[in-house]
Amino acid sequence: MFRLILFVLSPIFVFVTLPGNSVADSDTKSYTTLRFAYDASSFISFQPDMNLLTEKFSICLWIRKLQSGNNPCPFAYHSNELFMTDNGYYNRLFSSTSLDGTLTSKFTTPIGTWFNYCSTWSLASRTFKVYVNGVLAGSQTTPSGRRLQTGGALVLGSMRARSGHHFGGEMLNFNMFSKELTATEVATISSGGHCTTEIPEQLEEYRVIKWEEILKLSRSGAVQDFIDPICKLDVALSSLNKTQTELTNVQGLFNSTQEELVAVRGELGTTEGELNETKLELEETKLELKNVTESSLLKRNMTKWDIFYSPTYYNKNFTGPLYQQLRASWDSISSKLFGVTMTDTAITLMKNVDGDQSCGDE
Repeated sequence: MFRLILFVLSPIFVFVTLPGNSVADSDTKSYTTLRFAYDASSFISFQPDMNLLTEKFSICLWIRKLQSGNNPCPFAYHSNELFMTDNGYYNRLFSSTSLDGTLTSKFTTPIGTWFNYCSTWSLASRTFKVYVNGVLAGSQTTPSGRRLQTGGALVLGSMRARSGHHFGGEMLNFNMFSKELTATEVATISSGGHCTTEIPEQLEEYRVIKWEEILKLSRSGAVQDFIDPICKLDVALSSLNKTQTELTNVQGLFNSTQEELVAVRGELGTTEGELNETKLELEETKLELKNVTESSLLKRNMTKWDIFYSPTYYNKNFTGPLYQQLRASWDSISSKLFGVTMTDTAITLMKNVDGDQSCGDE
């Protein structure tokens, strides 16, 4: 199961999915190991399409040997066409015996311990190479023009179905590539350990026979699936490290957002102060404009009635307070003007009635 954690970072929402407590929550199919009983009836035999592998191929797999005698054989193709034993005594291609018994000193991994095996070949190079744990163990030259035969059976867990040289060990990640892998590519596959199941992206297109497809094949005898406990722990630790990294990233995002919010709040405070100052300046400007307008009207050669053209009075009703204000300086002002709107018509009429006297005359 997965737990969904929501961090609310105004104005950002961050979702983090954390893995559950069980390794079974993740896809562990690719970590599945096959354990073969040590008998002639426990094997997997199938006939793959080998047409893409006739002129170049590479085989890589992880092996845990559990038997010491009788040259246990993890896999074989077309009987002697291609096969190996986990003690290194046999590493044959095209039935050649040139490597028989020469590489045993390279296959020294103790019983019960995993090791990586790869072999590579191409018609162009005419060189069959054997690698153990990413290191070249030996090689042989193959006949000119000789190609890998098609139509044979690929047997895992034995040299032949129901014959000798049965494996009796454990196998993981058997893959065949339609490419002669380089030493660097082999080392890359080996370096990750048996719990690292990802194939390098640049090699995926060459993978012809795939481990995940082998796991779906029918089996004979006692061939069991299981997950190596070490791989379970590796998956759990990998998941934990990934989650920890995600949480660290989220924490960093959270801290960054907090800093941004503090900065925004500071900017808002500054802006609010500036707005208040601007309001005060606007009020002062309006007052200055009013004073300037009224002063201008009084200083110009205008009648006293022209003051009603200023913004303070124009198109506004004549009120009691206005009457009291003007009465102190005018000798003729009537309360009958209460309620009259100071339009151009009203101002002109009052000027005519008053005899067009100027404010200066008063």
